[in-house]
Amino acid sequence: MLKNYLKISWRSIVKHKGFSLLNAGGLALGIASCLLLTLYVTYHLNYDKQFDNLDNIYIVENNQPGDGKIYTFASTPGELSAAIKSEVPDAVRSVRTITYTAEGLLTYKDNSFKKKGMFADDGFFNIFTYHFIEGNAGEALKLPNSIIVTRSLAKTLFGNEDPMNKVVKRNGQLPLKVTGVIEDVPANASFQFEFVLPWAMFEDANAWAKNSGWGSNFARTIVQLKDGVAPDRANRVMAGMVGRHNDGNKNQLFLYPFSKMHLYSKFEDGKVVGGMIENIRLFITLAICILLVACVNFMNLSTARSEERAKEVGIRKAIGSGRGSLISQFITESVILSFVSTVGALIIVLACLPFFNDVLGIKLQLPYGQPLAWAVLLGIALVTGLLAGSYPAFYLSSFEPIKVLKGIFKGGSAALPLRKVLVVVQFGFAVFLITATIVIYTQLKYVQNNPTGFDKNNLVEIPIEGDLKKNAGVFITQLKNSGAITAGTVFSAGITESGNNTWGISWPGKRDDQTILFDVFAAGNDFTKTAGVKLLQGREFSEGNQLDTARKTVLINESAVAVMNIKNPVGTIIKWGDSPMTVVGVYKDFVWGSPYDKRRPMITQYSGDNGNFINLRLNPARSITANIEAVTKGLKAVNPNYPADIRFVDADFEKKFADEKLLATLANLFGGLAIVISCLGLFGLAAYAAEQRVKEIGVRKVLGASVFNLTTLLSKDFMILVAIAIVLAGPISVWAMHGWLQKFEYRITLSWWMVALSGIITVFIAISTVSFQAVKAALANPVKSLRSE
Repeated sequence: MLKNYLKISWRSIVKHKGFSLLNAGGLALGIASCLLLTLYVTYHLNYDKQFDNLDNIYIVENNQPGDGKIYTFASTPGELSAAIKSEVPDAVRSVRTITYTAEGLLTYKDNSFKKKGMFADDGFFNIFTYHFIEGNAGEALKLPNSIIVTRSLAKTLFGNEDPMNKVVKRNGQLPLKVTGVIEDVPANASFQFEFVLPWAMFEDANAWAKNSGWGSNFARTIVQLKDGVAPDRANRVMAGMVGRHNDGNKNQLFLYPFSKMHLYSKFEDGKVVGGMIENIRLFITLAICILLVACVNFMNLSTARSEERAKEVGIRKAIGSGRGSLISQFITESVILSFVSTVGALIIVLACLPFFNDVLGIKLQLPYGQPLAWAVLLGIALVTGLLAGSYPAFYLSSFEPIKVLKGIFKGGSAALPLRKVLVVVQFGFAVFLITATIVIYTQLKYVQNNPTGFDKNNLVEIPIEGDLKKNAGVFITQLKNSGAITAGTVFSAGITESGNNTWGISWPGKRDDQTILFDVFAAGNDFTKTAGVKLLQGREFSEGNQLDTARKTVLINESAVAVMNIKNPVGTIIKWGDSPMTVVGVYKDFVWGSPYDKRRPMITQYSGDNGNFINLRLNPARSITANIEAVTKGLKAVNPNYPADIRFVDADFEKKFADEKLLATLANLFGGLAIVISCLGLFGLAAYAAEQRVKEIGVRKVLGASVFNLTTLLSKDFMILVAIAIVLAGPISVWAMHGWLQKFEYRITLSWWMVALSGIITVFIAISTVSFQAVKAALANPVKSLRSE
């Protein structure tokens, strides 16, 4: 029986090649879109899943009250790890990690490579089960001068030599012994590094870290609890831990599952409210909707051909076929077509995956060797076939044989209302995706065009490393003299990155209940001139001023002035902790960190030539190429052992919009695919409608109807459906995008033109699709259609 079903189904598919191609093409595009989105979603859902005991691993989060709300961050005191070991009974291990200053130049023999690293306590590799190729987790970080490298880094440094116990130098100074080699860190892992160094090495290089107290938050603390133990009891102990060790400190710590860190990283008032999971849910919904659009396409085309298959159903029923066998036959056809489409979808995915990876900036690949993946693929094909073929099968099998064989069948009038509903659903989804794309791009452009408060053009940034630490001032002076730059200064952090902050600022008139978080930013000479920040009042720092060099003065931004409510801020004495400082200048707010966040009050101390970055204002009178060549030459002269790492600030700033750009690109891409699938269905329906009305068109043409009249006649019904889709989808789109915009501090106002534009685009696409078939039918010779009359 099944063999007969397969034979008949295949013959039917081959007999109607055009119809089958449209149906298979629509399904193939829908399944391909679903597969691509599924690969992307799976990539993120599998973050950090390589660790064996992931359910027992927690990261310590820090709730800090202030400004009338609670700030949550993963930075904790350096002393916390030891306290957890002694005070939390369910803790098996507790370690500290940090990437700050870990990046460095590794040298073996005559080869040097700048690589990304991390500092970690002994026990890190006992918590996280990285696969050791050589060495073992228990001993890897015990030596104070040890280094653990990844397989790729070992190959880069040592070639085919055995890496174990080899000695490399870090930053041209400290010799390190290789005590372990691990597999490369997966791209979908929260901790990204190419080598790991002992925590003691970080403290040796940063004396402040060794002596920091409970009020200094700089380390990430990872905790492993006993198997099967919930964190509730541990959290009760940790809640007041900071206050017990630092009287008056109101910070509250809690354990947060490490497995949730990637997807659920957004906190508001101390509670998790979402994060990357919002995009994942969006893409899952998008994948399902596109697949449903493809299935709707199939249903539309199948029911449109109902009259063509009516006689087949009538004859088969007359000779004894039951409705069940007919339903099985039609569903078999749709399942076969679905499997054919799935093969086509795999070909599309293979062809598009390199482009898709470039857009996403990740490396997705088909899991050929995983039986579960193939089972899921077959499941998608089967479910798609059953879903797409269900309604046509039940509808076609319901025809009454007597009426059909008498020739009084009217072409599926019962299916017409549902077919219209399905067309409305298809194009309603298209309207929504087009509107979403317009809103996302408009919001992105709005934030990008918002004043940054500094001039990012012709501004470059160089990390301070190696000999540049002692030669920063000389380097800047040489470049000024050469004419390559107009100004240069040293910053404590990158101007496009957020850095330190403090609650410890007080000023005249500050209320006892006021707790305000200030961003802390250190800068050298020519700070405002180099960065292009506007100085509103007072003066800049000067290396010739003893108060500046003694760090007795500060600059503040206009938000700080507003918070302090000081009419004449210049000359005002404020306190940072117990240290009095004089305000010598006020500068305009600038974006530091996220461009989407509200500008916070900022306080700036003098850094001199001590900092982490050099910022240079390139000379606009010379070409960028000439300026960069001069900067590169200067770097090689003062810091010959390090590669020239010159970063354009405008390019770094653009990276802040990566998430929104990705969302817009994916909405654009898959929205376009959904529209193409809908148009394939509309194309088929228009062709079938023109075929059904060929004699009517012939009569009208003989009676004098123009091509325009006939095209309008054939297009009118479809345009009404598209108009209904626009009317219904418009309010839904506005409601959904209004909710999405609420997460931004600076956001656009939704306008009627956005929905109107999406409607116009949809109408244009629909008219272009339908009019081709309509014009073709209108131009046909009426003699051919009427000669049998």
